Amino acid sequence: MVVLVVLLSVFTVTWGLLAIAQRPQRIRTAGCIAFAALFIFTGISHCALAKGMVQMLPAWVPGRYPILYITGIIEIVLGLGFLRPSVRRLSGLLTLAFLIAVFPSNIYAALNSVDFGGNVNGPDYLFFRVPLQLFLLWWVWFMAVRRA
Repeated sequence: MVVLVVLLSVFTVTWGLLAIAQRPQRIRTAGCIAFAALFIFTGISHCALAKGMVQMLPAWVPGRYPILYITGIIEIVLGLGFLRPSVRRLSGLLTLAFLIAVFPSNIYAALNSVDFGGNVNGPDYLFFRVPLQLFLLWWVWFMAVRRA
C-alpha cells in the first residue's frame, strides 16, 4: 500500500506543479518523477529495513544480504535514470526486466507468510500484489518506455 501512496502522491503534486508551470508532456514527466521517487524510496528501504526484507528470500539462497543491498542500489540507480530524459527509456526497459525478475520473491514471501510488507497475510497478499505489479509494469511502460 505504501508503494501506491508514494507513487500517486508524488505524481499528483508533480503533475500539479508542472501544470502550473505550463510544461509540455507534464503527465509523462510527472509519472517519471513519481516513479523515480518510488524506486529511490524502495532502494533506500532495502538498506534501512534489511533485516525484515531479507526474509523475503529463502534461507537456502546464498548471500541474501549482499543480494538485498545490490538490488537496493539497482533500484536507486534505475530511479535516478527516470529523472534524466536522455536515459529514461533505457531505465524504463531495465526496470521492466527488474520488476519481473524480483517478483518471485514476493510470491515466496506471500506463500510463506513472511512478516514484511503485507506478506504476513499469506497467499491472500497476492490478490493485491499481482495487480499492483501489473500496474507498476504498465506505469513504467506508459511513462518511460513507449514512444510519444
